[in-house]
Amino acid sequence: MKKIANFRAFPTILTGMIVGISFIILTDLWLPVTIAAIAGVIAVASFAVMCVKRRGIAKSALAFCVCFVVGVGAGLLAAFYAESSIEKKEIFADNVTITAKIEVGNSTDLSGKADSYRVILTDIVVDGEEVDGKAEFTSMQLESGDYKEGDVIRFVGSIKTLSSDITTPYKATSLADGVIYSITCEDDENVGEIEIVGQSLDFFDKIKKAVAAKLSANVPDGTARFMYAMLFGDSSVVEYSVRGDFSDTGTAHLLAVSGLHVGMIAGALTFLLKKLRLNAVARSIVVTAFLIFFCALCGFSPSTVRATLMVVICMAAGLFGLRYDALSGMSFAATILLFVSPYNLYSLGFLMSFIAVYGLILFAKPIKAALVRIHCPSWLASALSATVSANITLLPIMIYVFGDVSLIFVLANCIIVPLAGVFFPIYALALPFSFIPYFGGLMTAAAIPFTGMTYLIKFFAGIDFPTVYFNFTWATIVLWLVAATAVSTLCLIPSMAKKIIASVLVISFVAAVAIQNAGMLSAENKVTCFVCGDGAGALIESEDEGDFIVFAGEIDESALEAAAEAMKDSRLRKVDFVVKYEFTQQEAELYDEYAETFGAETVYTLYTPSVNANTSSLIMLSARASVVCTAMYTAVFLGGTDLFLSGGERGIQYADSYDVVAAPVLSEKPQGAQYLLSDRAYYAEEQDCLPSSFTFWTEDGKIIKINKWRFA
Repeated sequence: MKKIANFRAFPTILTGMIVGISFIILTDLWLPVTIAAIAGVIAVASFAVMCVKRRGIAKSALAFCVCFVVGVGAGLLAAFYAESSIEKKEIFADNVTITAKIEVGNSTDLSGKADSYRVILTDIVVDGEEVDGKAEFTSMQLESGDYKEGDVIRFVGSIKTLSSDITTPYKATSLADGVIYSITCEDDENVGEIEIVGQSLDFFDKIKKAVAAKLSANVPDGTARFMYAMLFGDSSVVEYSVRGDFSDTGTAHLLAVSGLHVGMIAGALTFLLKKLRLNAVARSIVVTAFLIFFCALCGFSPSTVRATLMVVICMAAGLFGLRYDALSGMSFAATILLFVSPYNLYSLGFLMSFIAVYGLILFAKPIKAALVRIHCPSWLASALSATVSANITLLPIMIYVFGDVSLIFVLANCIIVPLAGVFFPIYALALPFSFIPYFGGLMTAAAIPFTGMTYLIKFFAGIDFPTVYFNFTWATIVLWLVAATAVSTLCLIPSMAKKIIASVLVISFVAAVAIQNAGMLSAENKVTCFVCGDGAGALIESEDEGDFIVFAGEIDESALEAAAEAMKDSRLRKVDFVVKYEFTQQEAELYDEYAETFGAETVYTLYTPSVNANTSSLIMLSARASVVCTAMYTAVFLGGTDLFLSGGERGIQYADSYDVVAAPVLSEKPQGAQYLLSDRAYYAEEQDCLPSSFTFWTEDGKIIKINKWRFA
């Protein structure tokens, strides 16, 4: 009986649930595959019982089978319900009057202004009929209008139910958040502009607005944005270049509310309540209530819900005199979140949150013990072990998504995270008191260390540190996690068998990664595509022809920022060429600034007649890497890989024959493109796009590696 009590039920249920969800969402052959999986597990468990005739093992094997089957059933049920719910809400309507509330405006400051082409709408009414669910809204009018989060808007447009197929983690996150529609506004001037008909702010919206106003009034702008993002997990308010510094140093998790934030708040609140002499039951009730309130403020994001559930379970175990098991607590939280929304399983935020915690469970204690044995101070050993263990398991998925990871993250996290652990709880607890008249200075004082942290992060981002480039697939990521589990203390099989299994898994993982990355050793070109305002660009690192930046479309300050960010990501200090077909008199000074900023020795351009400067024709850079520019578009030929850059939709009719297409705005998807980049794309039929920039490598005219998502 004791062995059954010690059996970890929730990790097994979670494993079965993952299998069940995957069978429904990823395959049409879910029934035979499910039966085969369950039969296989039962067969293996039965074989183990037959080979080792011990009652304790037999009971554990039976418990394992029951929990796994229960998990598979729960996963099938959740996935069936989620998919059928979307199918029941199938809508397709053109030229209808739509009224909705702007829930998420993707604003780039603390005002809540909806200054993105794509926002999230809720409380949707179509021709007088209420529609259940949220929608992704795209309109060219948003950028020029004074629209804010909470505004109720009315316009003429079209609405369509999104496909439930998982194409990217971005799509999975949208579905998990209840975003199941796509709405576009008719941008024809004869139809009319978007009309603001009211404002609807709920209780939590009003609190966030009040906090934003308090920070703006008492804290410098850059620091205020950082503090707001760290409190609510809204990284869009942080300037693009600053977000890049956080990403480069591996500290971007500070901008997304995670277990780190919840743990710091819970710890600080518990410490304060102990000082007030509240008993354990009262402390647990207060902390639980506050964390639920905090989850609501953060929109019940998976990371906050996961951390809150784990904290509550830990407190409950202490109250009842039970031993808290972190793996079971994490599995219970994941099971709840997946049952509520099975699409979380493919959401990047969900995966990274739980994989990081899993890394802590696997390696934090042994790494800390090893550091203490070499006389490392306990506080430093804790910080190092937490950073290293979480990033050990996260590394493959980070490289898979972002393409590369700078190893500076170890040093940056070991310094920044302890500082955040000290000052974030002080900030969170002082914030309510700052609303008392004449106490606004509390925020000014609390902001001082956060200003210092931003400078530290900027300093670390500027250090030229080794960067890891690898090609990972989901199969190798799963293999990595299995191998990590096999070498950890969670693997309780006999020592010799453990060593053999772990060695085989590690060798298999190394071999798989080596095979996948063998082509990169001789890659000829690396290309980073980006969009910039109403234009597009590409940073090309050519083995034979040098490094150059190509622009298409209109050039403005955003083009400079996007190109500089691409150079920073690629660790380039200068380029050899800056290529642009033509520009106007107004762009001339800015273009010269670009050449100076990028350290370009030669600039190939063709000036317009209105510019008083030397006129030169744009030339081929070489036979293997050439650039052809027109006033409509720019084409780059790298061996057999053809790249198309366009400003807006100008010349997009020529894009069908190109492998890679980058353009700011598209009304339809080019037929021939394998890879597509468009920050503000909206398609007449598919409603899919690839946000931000992406990088690919070529060899012998073939794309051998890409760090974003494929469109086939």
